[in-house]
Order: sequence, then structure tokens, then C-alpha cells
Amino acid sequence: MSDEELTTAGADGTVRTHDDGMKRTHDDGVEVTRHEERIVAHAEKHEWATVKVTRRIVTEERTITIPVRREELVVEYPDESVPAAHPSTVRGSTDTVNSRVVATHVLHQEVPRVVVDTVPYEEVQLIVDTQRSAVEVEETLAKERLSITTDPEIPVQY
Repeated sequence: MSDEELTTAGADGTVRTHDDGMKRTHDDGVEVTRHEERIVAHAEKHEWATVKVTRRIVTEERTITIPVRREELVVEYPDESVPAAHPSTVRGSTDTVNSRVVATHVLHQEVPRVVVDTVPYEEVQLIVDTQRSAVEVEETLAKERLSITTDPEIPVQY
């Protein structure tokens, strides 16, 4: 740094900032800029937790009643043509003496069939709720103070 950089520029009263941080005016007065620290605070978003959503299957036993039908053969005679009981036609008889098959009829019955099907039954919505709070922050700040030492006879204004 040269001495020229620390002096004022001409007699026209212009102010020039020099590399030493001081301002000089046309009457050789010196201005000093004081600095102080300030707190500049803001909130930054950071990941603080990871949540895993899982589904589990819960089994339960259910009993339901299913109505089923089956066919039974019923032989009906008109009232006047009821045959006389014959020993070979007694109910429960397995004796086939003197009998022959006149007609065959297939009887049907219903059998329950169970099918388990997975269907959607509920839609669940996940909501992230933001909780707001205030956090107090305490910080030590620095501030410049001026210290001027002069003869006691010279008045100083600051």
C-alpha cells in the first residue's frame, strides 16, 4: 500500500474510501465505520424420521349357513289305483325277485362350494401433519467499540 492511497483525493471535498477502512474528508477529518454482528436465523427442513407403513393379514374364523337342496323321488298313486302290498315291494327290501327296472331317474343335490375372494373394503389416507412451535436461540454477538486517546486539552466529538 502506498502513502498516496491513504490520503484524500484533491481539495474539492470528495470522500474516498482507502484500503485501511477509514474515510477522509476535505478538512482532514476521519470517519470510521463501526461493525457489529447480528443474528440472521431461519429454519431449514431436515429429515428427522422415516416411517414405514406395512400391512398385515389378520385371519378370523367365520361360519355361514348355505341353503342347499336335494331331489327326492316321490311316487304318487291316484286314490283308486293303489296297488295291494306285495311282499317284494315292502320298503327297505333288497330282494329283486320277479322285479324289473322300468325307468331310471337321476336325482340331484346341491353341494356348497366356497371361494375366498379378496376385495377392497376400506381406503385409508395417510396425512402428514406439521406441528409448529417456537425455539429460542441464544447467541453471543460482538460489537466494535471505539477507544480514542488524546491530550486532555483537545476536544473530541463522537
